[in-house]
Amino acid sequence: MANDQQESEAEAESADDETEREGERVMSRADGAGILREVADGVENGTVDIEGENSFTVAVPEHFELEVEYEVTDDEAEFEVELEWQMEDGEPVSANE
Repeated sequence: MANDQQESEAEAESADDETEREGERVMSRADGAGILREVADGVENGTVDIEGENSFTVAVPEHFELEVEYEVTDDEAEFEVELEWQMEDGEPVSANE
């Protein structure tokens, strides 16, 4: 986390066909807000496109579970926004309202 240019991305697959992609980098509030706006627009339109070295596209169903978490310790704060839904035959399935 030395500067705005430092970036780390990783992809992992487990034995049960679970795929996880993760990216992390230091940026300004304005840049972070811009990325969150792009993600929000994608959620609203049903498709989120993440660009970068390990780019991917996420199909978002009409209804999903949204979790917001804020955690503070003595030396760190973390704010997470998580969207979750079921998959069936590789396709997203809307959550029940």
